[in-house]
Amino acid sequence: MDESRKKPVLIGVIVVCLAVAGFITFARRGGGGGGIDSISASELTWVKCSNPACKAEYQMSKKELFKEQQKRFNPMARTAPPITCKECGKESLYQAEKCPNCGAVFILGSVPGDFADRCPECKHSATEDSRKRRLSGQE
Repeated sequence: MDESRKKPVLIGVIVVCLAVAGFITFARRGGGGGGIDSISASELTWVKCSNPACKAEYQMSKKELFKEQQKRFNPMARTAPPITCKECGKESLYQAEKCPNCGAVFILGSVPGDFADRCPECKHSATEDSRKRRLSGQE
């Protein structure tokens, strides 16, 4: 191939490579995967009020919980902010978990210095159980 034909071919190869790279980049981030809006409105999570006079526990939309927490977000805070409890009206409602072992509903991280999912009632932790199974070769 002579010199006059090499230049347009090389330019064409470069343009095709850039187009492919652009397509891959767009496909990876343009898929809408993730974020609060990708959560189904029917997906529920447990919440519990930390107000000692209330202690309400109920399920609510996970999407609604995250949207309310996002409104109150503080980048300096170590935990998610509380939202308004529908029972007492105070900003004392936190995401919680229902223990699969004893059925107690508790605020995540309520046992200091331990697994976030440690039940304060029966001391069960699904995370701890999973790690033990993995270390013993059962998973």
